[in-house]
Amino acid sequence: MTTKPDRLGLFHQAGDYLVAALLLLSLSRSAVVWWPLVLGAVALVNAAMTRGPLAAYRKIPLSLHRAVDHAFVAACGVGAVAVRDHGVDAAVLIAAAVLQATVVWLSHAAGRGKE
Repeated sequence: MTTKPDRLGLFHQAGDYLVAALLLLSLSRSAVVWWPLVLGAVALVNAAMTRGPLAAYRKIPLSLHRAVDHAFVAACGVGAVAVRDHGVDAAVLIAAAVLQATVVWLSHAAGRGKE
């Protein structure tokens, strides 16, 4: 019996790219550019460098990717609280946190269903 190496699923990696694009595209109208810039860059690097069907470099181990995913969701929440005076910026960060948490939860649930 052969075992496949651990890698991200297509849904998870595409979701990571979607969240990164959401944050980076919000820079054009953002009043506070540091939160979406840093978080979008982290999400993009995390998606592009983890082994998966849409990966560019495959350098980040899956365990580190999972840790970054969870830290990313928390950082989006902290960022939303930090920029709460700018309503749309806070809403973009909350949307990114919800999307990323959903992607992580659904991919984790799908992985558990295969066992």
